Amino acid sequence: MAEMDIEEGMELDIKVEAKGARGEGIGKAGNFVIFINYAKTRIGNIYKVRITKLHRTFGYAELAGNAEKFIGNGSIIEL
Repeated sequence: MAEMDIEEGMELDIKVEAKGARGEGIGKAGNFVIFINYAKTRIGNIYKVRITKLHRTFGYAELAGNAEKFIGNGSIIEL
């Protein structure tokens, strides 16, 4: 994937490609690995996320806009 300028607070469309050890979704934006809170059951889907924290090679994000969050028992709550 091409080089991207990514900053905290940006909203991006990211495909969830895997589930992390802590249950978060994992995707990529440019050369950054992005850990997405509340996206663990959404592997293969693309979601709009907001970047919340960046490090040198990875970052953290949360679902943006009117996205839904899954809670522990699999129920869906709307934001």
